[in-house]
Amino acid sequence: MEDPDHLIREVGRRVLELRRAASMTQQGFAEAMGASVQYVSRIERGQENLTLHTLARIANVLGVRVLDLLQPPADTVSEVRRGRPRKTP
Repeated sequence: MEDPDHLIREVGRRVLELRRAASMTQQGFAEAMGASVQYVSRIERGQENLTLHTLARIANVLGVRVLDLLQPPADTVSEVRRGRPRKTP
């Protein structure tokens, strides 16, 4: 059985992965979608329950199919973190 919250986070991570693969910034992606950077950030952090209409808009901007957005993200995508990067010793 699918956990809806997990699915929303996975789709967000997949959007992040595909946006980075397309060499798009959040700003450029947001402009192409006609959305705010804050909205894109919330999508990528798995905090937005997306409609089919929004999934189609995202897929069109990224040049992929909606089904591609529902594929599991690669393990290489790091979690989206807020704030400054941690210092390494």
